[in-house]
Amino acid sequence: MPELPEVETVARQIRKQYLNKRLLKIEVQPSIIFQNIQPDQFKRSLQGKILEEISRTGKFMIWKMEETYPVFHLGMSGIFIREKSRSLYPQHIHISFLFEDDSTLYFQDVRKFSKIYLHNSPPEFPQLGIDVTRENFTLNNFKKLLNLTNVTIKNVLMDQRVLAGIGNIYANEILFDARIHPKRPARSLSTAEIRRLYESVKKIIHSAIDNFGTSYTAYMTVEGTPGDNQNFLQVYQKDGEPCSLCGGKIEKIILNSRSTFFCKKCQTHKVKNRRSM
Repeated sequence: MPELPEVETVARQIRKQYLNKRLLKIEVQPSIIFQNIQPDQFKRSLQGKILEEISRTGKFMIWKMEETYPVFHLGMSGIFIREKSRSLYPQHIHISFLFEDDSTLYFQDVRKFSKIYLHNSPPEFPQLGIDVTRENFTLNNFKKLLNLTNVTIKNVLMDQRVLAGIGNIYANEILFDARIHPKRPARSLSTAEIRRLYESVKKIIHSAIDNFGTSYTAYMTVEGTPGDNQNFLQVYQKDGEPCSLCGGKIEKIILNSRSTFFCKKCQTHKVKNRRSM
């Protein structure tokens, strides 16, 4: 599933190529991906308007088209591509955008788990926690969030109600970078471990953005090319391979129905005495 780095990459590329252009024509195919509006209404609401702003909150991308706000959640296999010829599944293109300079943009979703909404005012996301790239993602706020729950730390990282944007790939990578076992209860982390984890969240997420996201299944950039970050992963999908730090084997377990990868030598489950928060 595209996570924060992939959605941010797509948002940046669309912003660079399509911002301040007028949408001359839009073709929409009926699909269950449209959530609060019918496809024909979506088409009529956007056609002729200028794409003025593009923003992102967690895994949601928001366009501002004058006083209309389409919102996209890419689900598991939703992608935007600039050229139709780059699509491996053109029969699954649900939206075709034609802008005033004859530039094109297509939205495709093979598995149809993406979600598209339309709002008449700037959308709010009360169900989401702190976006980990925003200024309010501070060490102090992070400490407070972890101190509220005894859920395993991997599940806390992936809970969009707590932290917005982190999915399974990056939760695995963040915990390895911080040397923290994925099954550790959040409340059991020491002050030093929380600080290390906080820095790892920022490091892993921003590095993935710099690398244009991780391509494992459907994800592609707007240019129709894969991201590069899969070439830098340390543990995800590497069960049985040697750990890059200690040489031991990366292990795989199932945690909360999700595949979880870690090195038991580098990511000990031992709980140390916690210092006061």
